[in-house]
Amino acid sequence: MSERNIVVTEATGQYIEDIPVEIVERKGIGHPDSLCDGIAERISVEYTRWCQENLGTMLHHNFDKVQLVAGEVEVGYGGGYMLKPIRIQIAGRGTPAFQGRKVPMDEIAIEAAKMHIRETMRYLDPDRHMVIDSYAGRGAEELQYVVDHVTANDTSFGVSHWPRSGLEHAVFETAQYINYRLIDQFPIGEDVKVMGLRRGDELTLTVALPFIAAEVGDAAEYEELKGAAEVAIQEYAAGLDSRKVRVMVNMADDVPNDAVYLTLTGTSAEMGDDGSVGRGNRVNGVIAPFRSASLEAACGKNPISHVGKVYNVLALLAARDIVERVPTVREATVYVLSQIGAPLDQPLMATAMVRPVGGSLTPSIQADVRSILDEHLAQVSTVRSRILNRELTLF
Repeated sequence: MSERNIVVTEATGQYIEDIPVEIVERKGIGHPDSLCDGIAERISVEYTRWCQENLGTMLHHNFDKVQLVAGEVEVGYGGGYMLKPIRIQIAGRGTPAFQGRKVPMDEIAIEAAKMHIRETMRYLDPDRHMVIDSYAGRGAEELQYVVDHVTANDTSFGVSHWPRSGLEHAVFETAQYINYRLIDQFPIGEDVKVMGLRRGDELTLTVALPFIAAEVGDAAEYEELKGAAEVAIQEYAAGLDSRKVRVMVNMADDVPNDAVYLTLTGTSAEMGDDGSVGRGNRVNGVIAPFRSASLEAACGKNPISHVGKVYNVLALLAARDIVERVPTVREATVYVLSQIGAPLDQPLMATAMVRPVGGSLTPSIQADVRSILDEHLAQVSTVRSRILNRELTLF
């Protein structure tokens, strides 16, 4: 096997924590964009499982085109009802038949979408509140070939960094806390958004928090619940960073005019907020405009040969491994570039930009980082299995 094209360089520019201003966002699991990401990824996983179990092989697909069209509701203190359902439109490409056997793509896709909604949302019912349609078509024959031979099916790149900055950590963990812990204490839904700002040494987290209308009797109760939730989030977020952290919840509320964040289903998708794959969190879990990022929609792409998915995940895993295994590296950003038709473990270029803890990049650090990146490329097939086993969260 020929030597891989790997270049290790020293990071340039200011360290993220030294920049005067930083902005970071995370869309929670019930945000319309996150719902589309989750549905697309679940379709990919279930389609691949079906093919493995029934055909003994994995087939080409890219179910990364899922669109959510918002519904309409009538909602107020004490409850509400659906006027027009949320519509999920599944597009993308797959392999509808193999060796004379039909693959039920549409059935797999629709059921996978419902599975994701049922496992993610407490108040959103895919049968009562949604209409789900699949328009998946046949993929290109030449891309089936590259799946068979496990070669790159596109000329694209993946990129990610590690570790998270203090603000990235605070935003990510706060959103996770709300989605998976606070939701057990308050009548709230999953359509959470946390927008973080760091200005110097002060962090401001602006939180969108949907309350369940049926559980809130009037304006006084809403204000009481919102205030208590804000206190809980503030207490949690303050423990995530040594700097001053300020939390503000539902800043658009106009309580005297009953303009507050009440929902029937726990998501703004029920009225007025559409969604699409790839518009939300990157593979590293946040939207960080001060960092390098790929615009690829990783969710829904096939985990066998689609570098827009595999290389983004590999870049994150490699960057994390570099920082954890090389104590002299403070921060790493990994970029991996494919060339269509080339083996996945032989990228056109893989480069790591690292920031040493002190001093300059040494030949010893370069060798250690290069070895780790080479190791991850040699084991690129493990990325596929970890994705299919749902060990990794891609949004």
